[in-house]
Amino acid sequence: MKFIQYNLAGKAVEQYSCDFDQLKANPIGEKVRVTMDDGKICVGFWDTFLGQEKVQTAEISQYDLDEETSKLRSFNSIVTFVPTSRITKLEAILHSNPRWGTGPTNKFEFPKPVKIDPELDPFKNWPIKITPSQNS
Repeated sequence: MKFIQYNLAGKAVEQYSCDFDQLKANPIGEKVRVTMDDGKICVGFWDTFLGQEKVQTAEISQYDLDEETSKLRSFNSIVTFVPTSRITKLEAILHSNPRWGTGPTNKFEFPKPVKIDPELDPFKNWPIKITPSQNS
């Protein structure tokens, strides 16, 4: 199996080949794209803890989400069960779970950079502490 882990910008930060039970990284909660031995691709969030026991089936969940508005339809998850013996490639995006600040989506895509308008910054008019070295 090939394992590739990307950062939020889409750069591969770790990649190697191994048997599934030899994974060094645990992608729990991360957005994943799993490629099966028959070419089928499953995208979602990795919900299977990789601990001491051999994992036979991985759970990959998706939000019940309207992709156009990013609004949840319900609080239910759509879960796909994947036999780990059939996984040929596992790709994960670090810090891709919406709980970590990225936008909610079920698509395997890298977040667009956030552009901050300095005029809309609520802290732009806050007083700045000046140290004695800045006074001179």
